[in-house]
Amino acid sequence: MRREHRKLRTGCKQCKRRRVKCDEAKPTCANCIRNKLKCNFEFLTPSLPRLRYTETREVVRPSSRRVLLSSSPFQDLNLRSTSLDLHSMELLHHYTSITCLTFGDDRRKWLWQKEIPQMAMTHDFLMHGLLAISALHLSILQPHRKEELTRRATLSEHLGLPSFRDFVSHNNPHNIHAVVAFAGFVVPYVCGSLETLTGRIPSLDDDHPHWFFAFRGLLQMVGKSWIVLRTGPFGSLLHRGPTFTLDTVENPDDVHLARVHQLLESSSHYSEEDLAVLEVCKAALDELRRLFACPHEPMRTRVMIAIHVWPGTVSQRFIEIMQERRPEALVILAHYCVLLKKVDSCWWLAGVGNRMLAAIDQALGQDWRPWIEWPLEYPLY
Repeated sequence: MRREHRKLRTGCKQCKRRRVKCDEAKPTCANCIRNKLKCNFEFLTPSLPRLRYTETREVVRPSSRRVLLSSSPFQDLNLRSTSLDLHSMELLHHYTSITCLTFGDDRRKWLWQKEIPQMAMTHDFLMHGLLAISALHLSILQPHRKEELTRRATLSEHLGLPSFRDFVSHNNPHNIHAVVAFAGFVVPYVCGSLETLTGRIPSLDDDHPHWFFAFRGLLQMVGKSWIVLRTGPFGSLLHRGPTFTLDTVENPDDVHLARVHQLLESSSHYSEEDLAVLEVCKAALDELRRLFACPHEPMRTRVMIAIHVWPGTVSQRFIEIMQERRPEALVILAHYCVLLKKVDSCWWLAGVGNRMLAAIDQALGQDWRPWIEWPLEYPLY
């Protein structure tokens, strides 16, 4: 007697096309696995976390949507635009509705809210970077999920870095906009995720990434691809303002920066090497004064521009002098920290200026304290 056959109408498209019985296993049926085909169930089923420990379900407040939350972020992330898992969808929604608004001003909101997420849909590494930043931001807003979300941010960042580095090495102009967008996310990621490390004085021998060099690398990358970037979504950020003469009257902070020039005055007992060091420090200080006085943007935007630009404009020799812990260079670096304190309310810069100043104060000692009193006493904003 012939066994009764139950006809299935819910099998995957690949099995229907091949007219074979589908076991309907998800996310990929057995036939597709055996024949190495892309099962359409994979695109319909969110990826499940591969964990050794038990998942927990958490129901958010009634005013919010109910979502499935894992106690751990370590799950397989398939970040193609058609198969974002529930966790990634939560982070993408958080980014496009909240996190993106913390970057830039209203005039450029569309760049962070629309252009970059659209780029991320076709560049998986950028999507990883975007989700890492979103998870990091959400960990601050939801401290009860901090451990879960910071681990998820770390995982997403590490998933994106290999492809990012590969694209950087190839220097393909077709991908440069996505590469710069990822690099732009690296800066707040380093500042916001490594609280215990942000108080270090920049050193070329660091085993861990330093936010100062993240700023510097971003500006150098932008400089190398300036012409191409001007033609894309970042064009509005890269317009050059009119040249201007340094006006100390318009900048009340300049009196403190000008005082540092007294420290850099030459003396007859200085060696030629000392004089060369002072000239390098003067150039770094002059650029810092210029950025402090930049009059072409609203205050917060102006400060953010200065914070990003100064690390990339100082010379390589100044970086070396800073690494040598020369007091003159550290005093200038301390005054740069005033800019960081001006925007301490920014979620990824909170405490960065104060932690750096504490490290500088410790390195300089009591004898040099009068030269950094203004940065130390400057209030947080």
